[in-house]
Amino acid sequence: MTMDVKTETQKNTSPQECAGCGKKITERFLLKALDLFWHEDCLKCGCCDCRLGEVGSTLYTKADLILCRRDYL
Repeated sequence: MTMDVKTETQKNTSPQECAGCGKKITERFLLKALDLFWHEDCLKCGCCDCRLGEVGSTLYTKADLILCRRDYL
């Protein structure tokens, strides 16, 4: 399955929790992928650890892993 990485603006609500590290995201902008919120540095490939936080980039999922294009193929 392929997904796009999107950026969202945090409204004046309580900070979202990062799906990668579990800490609150206090930055104004946050990433949303797989219906979860992430710090830019926490959204990484499950195989090679490359950062997937580039807005508009595509990520892939397989067997509950988030993967970059190279590791998915």
